[in-house]
Amino acid sequence: MAVWSGLVVVCMKATLATSLAGFFPAVALGWDPSDLNRFRGTLSCTDCNLRNANLAGADLRASNLAGSDLTDASLYYSSLIGADLADVILDRADLRGANLFYAVLPRVHFIGSDMTGANLTGADLSGADLTRADLSGSNLFAANLSGAKLSEANLGHASFRRADMSGAVVDDGQLETAFLCETIMPDGQSNDRDC
Repeated sequence: MAVWSGLVVVCMKATLATSLAGFFPAVALGWDPSDLNRFRGTLSCTDCNLRNANLAGADLRASNLAGSDLTDASLYYSSLIGADLADVILDRADLRGANLFYAVLPRVHFIGSDMTGANLTGADLSGADLTRADLSGSNLFAANLSGAKLSEANLGHASFRRADMSGAVVDDGQLETAFLCETIMPDGQSNDRDC
């Protein structure tokens, strides 16, 4: 561990269940060191405090962070394929370009998060709060957004092909520039506008 300009720089080596190893740096301010050590060793840390953690570019495939607090965390271009993030708080998190392919994200708080260009193919976002999140250019192919809150979210040029948005809260005009094809809309009707 090295200290530089008042920041703690931690290098973590994560071993994946698939025996693939990932190496990622984490610069964090406000996280609980014992939670970070537990996560580092197992890629599993439920109900952990990882606020402000810098996990940019990290390989976190199949990790379990259910119930954890990652408020203001940086997960820029990180790989969270198949990760369990149920009930996680990711408010104001940087998820630009993150790969959340088939991630488990029900009831997650993404309030004010930047998810520009994120891959959310097949992700379970049921009941998630995406209020004021930036999802511009994101891929939500076959994602489950049933009951999700999307008020004031930027959905410009996001792809909702085959997504289920039944019961989702969406403001008027939010989907004008989004790609809709075989999309189940909040009212339960299918929309093929862009097929």
